[in-house]
Amino acid sequence: MAHLENMRYRRQPGAAAAYDDATVISGMSPSTPTTAVDDSFGGGDGGDGGGGGGGGVAGPASDLGYSYEKKDLDYASLGAAGPGAPHGAGAAERAPRFAISTNQWLALALITVLAAYVRLWRLSNPASVVFDEVHFGKFAGKYINGTYFFDVHPPLAKMMFAAAGRLAGYDGVFDFKSIGLDYVAAGVPYVGMRLMPALLGLAMVPISYVTLAAMGHAADACALGALLVTFENALLTQSRLILLDAALIFFTGMTVMCWALFFTQSQRPFSGRWWTYLLLTGVNMGNALSCKWVGLFLVATIGVWTLKDLWERLGDLSVSLPQLARHFAARTFALIVVPLTVYLFWFQIHFMVLHKSGDGNAFMSPEFQNSLDGVSLGHTPRDIYYGSRIRLRHAATNAGYLHSHLSNYETGSKQQQVTLYGFRDENNYWVITRTDANEQKALNSSDPTALEQIKDGDVVRLMHWKTHRRLHSHDQRPPVTTNDYQNEVSGYGWEGFKGDSNDHWRVKILEGDPRVPESKDRLMAIHSRFRLVHVNQRCALFSNRKKLPKWGHEQTEVTCMKSAKFPKTIWRIETNVNEQIPADAPLAEYRRLGLIDKVLEATAVMWRVNNALTKSHPYESRPHTWPWMRRGMAFWGEDTRRIYFLGTPIVWWLSFVACAAFGFVQVVLFLRDRRGVYNRLMGARERYAESVGFFVTGWLMHWFPFFIMGRQLFLHHYLPALWMAILGFVGTLDLFTRRLSRKVRHVLLFGVLLVTVRMYFQYSHLAYGTTWTREGCMSSKWLKAWDYDCSRYPSVKDAPLAPQAPAAPQPTAAPEHNAPPEAQHFDPLEHENKLNEPAPRIDHDKLNSNADKLNSEMKKAATTTKGADKGPVPKEEEKDENFVGGDAGHDHHTIAPLH
Repeated sequence: MAHLENMRYRRQPGAAAAYDDATVISGMSPSTPTTAVDDSFGGGDGGDGGGGGGGGVAGPASDLGYSYEKKDLDYASLGAAGPGAPHGAGAAERAPRFAISTNQWLALALITVLAAYVRLWRLSNPASVVFDEVHFGKFAGKYINGTYFFDVHPPLAKMMFAAAGRLAGYDGVFDFKSIGLDYVAAGVPYVGMRLMPALLGLAMVPISYVTLAAMGHAADACALGALLVTFENALLTQSRLILLDAALIFFTGMTVMCWALFFTQSQRPFSGRWWTYLLLTGVNMGNALSCKWVGLFLVATIGVWTLKDLWERLGDLSVSLPQLARHFAARTFALIVVPLTVYLFWFQIHFMVLHKSGDGNAFMSPEFQNSLDGVSLGHTPRDIYYGSRIRLRHAATNAGYLHSHLSNYETGSKQQQVTLYGFRDENNYWVITRTDANEQKALNSSDPTALEQIKDGDVVRLMHWKTHRRLHSHDQRPPVTTNDYQNEVSGYGWEGFKGDSNDHWRVKILEGDPRVPESKDRLMAIHSRFRLVHVNQRCALFSNRKKLPKWGHEQTEVTCMKSAKFPKTIWRIETNVNEQIPADAPLAEYRRLGLIDKVLEATAVMWRVNNALTKSHPYESRPHTWPWMRRGMAFWGEDTRRIYFLGTPIVWWLSFVACAAFGFVQVVLFLRDRRGVYNRLMGARERYAESVGFFVTGWLMHWFPFFIMGRQLFLHHYLPALWMAILGFVGTLDLFTRRLSRKVRHVLLFGVLLVTVRMYFQYSHLAYGTTWTREGCMSSKWLKAWDYDCSRYPSVKDAPLAPQAPAAPQPTAAPEHNAPPEAQHFDPLEHENKLNEPAPRIDHDKLNSNADKLNSEMKKAATTTKGADKGPVPKEEEKDENFVGGDAGHDHHTIAPLH
């Protein structure tokens, strides 16, 4: 090592004998005393043969060593190498085989029994719907009934709840409609459904123990880590309810544990155990990703450490290039191909189970819907000719069909409404016709009745089949989206009226079906994706999922937008009716999507909806407040009982300090290395970098990405990062207390555990939803932002009153305005569902009764009104994500009068 030339050496004062520090960390027999490196920063390191590889052997007299009292070997019992174990010559001796003694297994069994009591105690309380059980219980019922639904999370955890519910006897009828609904009265086997996440949360206790042991930590530290996870109230609360995070954290823990066990086999590459642990890492990583997309952060964690491991092997001359290629191929297969295969597998099960048409249809494309039972979109004549009666579907939003009806706008031109409508009915039909000039040419042709197919670039008119109004636009602002670059779209005219140039639309085919190449040049049903560009205003027919007011039947607004992005201006013809088309004409139909296409579409919709969850919520919080647990979340409340999501403060705070300290120490070590002073951190430097470094990397990867998210975020999003931080804290405490006497070390470890248990009991009332005292509640509020309501708990000073006659009714007390909000039902899809739900069906008979009156008014107005479109042009300073520039043109033309 280049920096050895500038190192300063000193001896440990009063040392009886000097041993290599790697011996202390690995538990191997002491070697010949050596001279020590300067340790003024706080200890030395075992050099290249140090703790990072799970042990070391003493080098020659000139090797790096550190002097200490021989009694310090009492804390050197380790049995495994952590990630980053050495790969060079002699590494097999420096990486002892992973093993847990019989006494350790007995201790782990006792800890697990204790954890089972903590996790499962009063699992039936409360006997009513809590927080997001509203969603995930309902989704379990959808799986049992097989009806398709949409959710922003991948399917695995929800399917696990459905399986648990089925085994417990849930029939899928109870709808989990709102927080507080009684499970017992409805006969819902909710305890069986809650048992599944509780068992997964319980499994995190032995997982934590084995992970720390595989990372090379001492038995007492492994026990401490398992107990801290046992008594952590946030992990406890989340694992006792029908919520997804328990499954996510379980598969995260399984991935990390298998990854650590994989590195214990680093000196036996491509052996049976080596492959088993590597493949299990990939499988569990895929499972975590299939529960929630937070699993992507786990993929990033494992990916960073894989690159680090391969980089170290690249610099190891004992590893040949063919061997390096095998290592790279094995990791590519196990850590990329296997997780993706698992992700696809669970989606395949998801689609197979949810085979019936359901309320999630509206989120998906017609091709996707066509694969569901109960949906038959059929087939239609392929080629579109002038005179065809067509039904146009908006491609981007899947919100429905271009629609009109006998209702007028109450703003702007007050002409007939044009909207998107989610149901199929006769008001979705439009007749596509020529312009007046082209009509004259056709009449003067040799065969005026011949069918003429519409081509890319043709100028057409669209006439509403039922009301005979033409699709029209002009320089008027829409009723909802009032930007000056968007124009109102209306139905204008009456039966027999020839229309004007503001009814002219140019067909621009943007994309065809590769299976039918002609669909790029000629307009075809289903195959062609096209825009309708207004000839005069140079804007494109557009919709952006905004709803009209009640006078517009809450249907989706349609506008004409200048310089709009393509996606929300794309239309498709779904139905084509023309009596002149020959019976043997080619037909078009929606293709049925394969698994990959369905997963890609579902993933794209999930991504879009997730990013749209920006509505504020009373209990949302930002990532910078999570490590110190600034505030919690109300889950449920009833009388004198509450469930409030809050962790065990000492565990959260110490784990954060340990992670922050790791970063500080690494910066200082780097700077001192540059100065030629190599600090060995009491012989723990390599193990500290490999073990704690891995956990801190996982903590950062599971925390930092939330800073760049604009969506709603909550404290429970921090839980995977918290688990990583807890193990990082335990690893830090283990490595830097080994030079202390056994008594002092155990007092320190036991002190941390004692304070944790004390806080667990203090805050467990909020986790279990049990009764509490007002005084105990008030004394627990260490931070003002912990806004659980203590006034609802009884006071110890309140003496029971003797029975008295019923008193006269008293006026109800005024509500306490400063009280924290109650636990609220947070629906992440509320906004999206509102946008996707079809508008109520319209009473067409009532509307048709006004048809004659409207027609007479229109004809009368046409005889008295001359000139161009006019009216106020309100402007709104609002950023529109679909606007890509200035107006496409400002040419003004003389146009027909507005009515």
